[in-house]
Amino acid sequence: MNILLLRANPRKGGYTQRVCDLVAEGASEAGAKVEDVDLVAKNITHCIGCYHCWTVTPGRCRFSDDMPGLLERMLDTDIILYATPLYYYSMSSTLKMFLERTLPLTTENFDETPQGHMRNGIRYPERWKDKKIGFITAGAFRSLDNFEALRRTFALMAEGSEAGLCASLIRPEAYLLQFELAKPKTVRMVETALKRAGVELATAGMVSEDTEQKVRLPLAVDQEHLLKYSRIYWEHAVAMGEEARDLTAVQRAVVGDVRVLMSEMARSIDPAASKKLQAVLQFDFPDKDWHFRITVDHGRCVLKEASSERCDLRVTVDTAVWAGVFTREVNVRDALMQKKIVLEGDKSLFTRLDRYFPPPVS
Repeated sequence: MNILLLRANPRKGGYTQRVCDLVAEGASEAGAKVEDVDLVAKNITHCIGCYHCWTVTPGRCRFSDDMPGLLERMLDTDIILYATPLYYYSMSSTLKMFLERTLPLTTENFDETPQGHMRNGIRYPERWKDKKIGFITAGAFRSLDNFEALRRTFALMAEGSEAGLCASLIRPEAYLLQFELAKPKTVRMVETALKRAGVELATAGMVSEDTEQKVRLPLAVDQEHLLKYSRIYWEHAVAMGEEARDLTAVQRAVVGDVRVLMSEMARSIDPAASKKLQAVLQFDFPDKDWHFRITVDHGRCVLKEASSERCDLRVTVDTAVWAGVFTREVNVRDALMQKKIVLEGDKSLFTRLDRYFPPPVS
């Protein structure tokens, strides 16, 4: 199987790049020949709608740039796989500009698709026989409705060229993929599904509905959590200024934010292990003046960003140290000995935290 992967993501190292890499990796490992093209790096002139490719030199554009070679590659491959971030409910300008320049592959004639929609004629129908197209996209929105315009565009493109639509790989909440520390199991399921999508394209020429669903697995428990994590993300990005262009640096800051860590800790409560427990656990972070109260009541847990004078256990610790505890970069015993973690109240509760709030499993 020959796959032409056309990437149109201007920012390298971002989430579209990440999900696209996984699909390409899966396809290559399954034996497909993947031709990986970065459209951003190509010399592509804007289409000016002159119809020179229809009237003067049929099938050939008036501009001499990288497009003729790219059009030939499209005609030669089995699957055309487009990759774009979600920009303003649609595709990146790079991909839009590329698609407009595919006009030489059509003719001036009008006809109908098998589904009854009007289209321009196909210039090389024999070379489009059995060809398929698919797309990969990533965006911050939670709802699939926000991706509908993009999905519909590719569906119409497939219909108009009589190519089958073989992959609709949509990754909502894309920036939450960075929370691997808090959600390693779910993130790993998404990554596995993306690689599986590549395998299916290489072996069956089509991604199954089940795999597409797994690619879209929710990472935020609800809209409230999504908005909360989004605010934290942009708080760090704005504070970092130019440094925020390094996505890895932003990810490190966000993943180590105790507001995220405390939220995920509370969500990880084990109802069976804590079914007999009634306790108030207070966590104070003096370096940020942040305070979190976790109330456990027979297997249920409520987290509040608040301070409580009366509690069963009080943990006082700086945010960097507590983040290090989560990442296993800080030895808890040493931190206690060095008074970097100070306990008041029932200290046995602290020793059982991993039991009540088991860490995420990789």
